[in-house]
Amino acid sequence: MNKYLISPLILSLLLQACGGSSSSTPEVPVEPIEYNFSLTSQLTNTCGVSSAFTEVELLLQDDTWQTIETYKTDENGVISFVTTNEFINYTIVAKDQKGSEAEGLNVVSYYQASSNTPAHYQAQFDELADTLNKESCECITQDLELTHTPFTTQTQVASSLSYDSLEAKDSSHTLFKEVNVCRVIGEQWPLHSFSILGTDADQMAIGAAQFIDDFTANDEGVWSLFAIISTKDFDLVTQHQAFTTNQIIGNTKHFITDVITEDESLPTFYTHDYQSENFYQSQASVTFDERDSVVRSSVVKTTHQVISTSPEESFAVKANEQRPPIDDIGITEIKPDGSYDYSDVGFPMAVISYTFLAFEPTTNLLMPAKWTFYGPEKGTLAISAPLTGYEDIIDIETRKEAIDVRLVKSMSTHNYQDYVKYYQDGRTVDMSNDFVKNINEVLLNVEF
Repeated sequence: MNKYLISPLILSLLLQACGGSSSSTPEVPVEPIEYNFSLTSQLTNTCGVSSAFTEVELLLQDDTWQTIETYKTDENGVISFVTTNEFINYTIVAKDQKGSEAEGLNVVSYYQASSNTPAHYQAQFDELADTLNKESCECITQDLELTHTPFTTQTQVASSLSYDSLEAKDSSHTLFKEVNVCRVIGEQWPLHSFSILGTDADQMAIGAAQFIDDFTANDEGVWSLFAIISTKDFDLVTQHQAFTTNQIIGNTKHFITDVITEDESLPTFYTHDYQSENFYQSQASVTFDERDSVVRSSVVKTTHQVISTSPEESFAVKANEQRPPIDDIGITEIKPDGSYDYSDVGFPMAVISYTFLAFEPTTNLLMPAKWTFYGPEKGTLAISAPLTGYEDIIDIETRKEAIDVRLVKSMSTHNYQDYVKYYQDGRTVDMSNDFVKNINEVLLNVEF
């Protein structure tokens, strides 16, 4: 062997020692991914007109619910910021007002929400909504007379509109008194319905219904409507539970019907012009415990909702008949430090709400306040940390008037992120979303 030849291995080691290796090249830093978060806050009036609601703040928080940053809306009711976190914790604090009540606070917290999903907050502030009504709504109140096939008995009467009272003028004419309807000024009247279920002279189950989309006031002060839609009987599954069902067209509920356990079939308004865009929504519930005492009352329920274009599928709704493992007496699943654990139930989403007996700090007057938390089956409530800027109004020690726990399980997904994305939207139910079509819930309500 030639003593002056150097083996490839030794040469490689010498080059590395001299800095000749490519490994000494500095690595290119990885650019962090940025996510654009946005929340839109709106107030919607009676006829569906929305406007920006700016009495809202958003607290961006860390994993222990300490506030990192506070954001306010712009003039369009929008809050936006950039974050490098794909999932964030945040709390919305909004002014709130219902009916004749004083102005209060509505607080909503989300755990590990998607920062890349547009969020929405639907405000309630009735005094402002009334002002919007005067600016953009045309409302009419008058009686409506429904002419229909003769009924020997009327078992259920329904309308998608509110009305004051009913008067059966005779077997073929029913008067809906003080019907109230609203529309956007200058636009079409919305679609509504009136319906009756009952029996005929042969004691056979019958029904009559009709839609109406013209509510122009007349000199007689009475709208006339002829109910020409009849019913089709659908057989119910044996040993079914009592449930409530309705049809949804657009965002309006029609033909609300209560079904009792003794019913073997359900007369349904099935053949109408809107069948192709119609969804059947049915809900059943089972109540396990109802406790009432001088100091508190509580109730535990299970519920089941099925929304489907198929009436048979929707009518097969059935709530769980086994009592869920939930403590309605000591509420031991929620600890004094704000940690909670409902994992024994096995539902991916926990929605926990507190209604407070709170006081406005400057006037010491009663102030309505509610805090709702959306999180997984086990975790720590946002109320465990101070609510920055509102510490003098509500905290974990504030006296509570009610506690509501709602545990949610959609049959379409068990992924927590799917749940929090759905609730981040905060708007009306989207019938095309599989998430809402088959949902089981466990409900606990405690009032003090």
